[in-house]
Amino acid sequence: MSKAFPMRQILLVSLALGLAGCTVHPMETPGLTGPSEFARSLSVTATPDSITQDGSQSTVVATLLDVNGAPISGAPLQVTITVGSTPVEFGSLSSRTIYTGANGKATVQYAAPIASAFFAGGPPSYVSITVTPVGSNYETAVPQHALIKVTPPPVPTSDVGAPSALVTYLPVAPKVGQVISFDASGSQPAAGHTIATYFWEFGDGRPNDEHGVDASHAYGAAGTFTMVLGVVDELGRIGRSFNYITVTP
Repeated sequence: MSKAFPMRQILLVSLALGLAGCTVHPMETPGLTGPSEFARSLSVTATPDSITQDGSQSTVVATLLDVNGAPISGAPLQVTITVGSTPVEFGSLSSRTIYTGANGKATVQYAAPIASAFFAGGPPSYVSITVTPVGSNYETAVPQHALIKVTPPPVPTSDVGAPSALVTYLPVAPKVGQVISFDASGSQPAAGHTIATYFWEFGDGRPNDEHGVDASHAYGAAGTFTMVLGVVDELGRIGRSFNYITVTP
């Protein structure tokens, strides 16, 4: 007498026999692919990286390499000048667009501006020369920069007996776009002399036509700016003061 198998057991046996007759291959992860031919590496150096604000020059070299470290030739690069976080015309460049040679290098000359006598003895400016690849073929190359310290010349000894420059301003904690009132009436000439001229420079690269004992100015961006007050007596002797104004958003 034969024994009947339940239907569930018959199905399980059939499934086991079917699996035994086939080979299961592990799933392989495909290799990574991508536009490696567009990968770029950009570096920028400046020599010397500390110059005087008297027209002195620095040589800026940009090097562009591909993903394998080989030089890229004929690539256009755009060059800009920035002081702080603001693009300004502080000094000059021998070219605004440069091209890499067979060695992947491109060179541009930066010349510091000639400082007015009012800036003598003042704090240095830190100039950023930024190099950016041009065109979609170089979009994966991150813009790079070289930092150059530009220092005004020292105060000349002929300024002995010069007037003193003193400025106050309100508000003392200005915001972007807020008009600031400056007052230089506290400036004093040497005994027996008078102040003939006032000079104002607000440190953001924007021109102004202020020449009196007071002035006003509004900053278009946040940051810390070096404001310069210069005073000149009737003999042409110059006094100066440097004030750091922090502007918040």
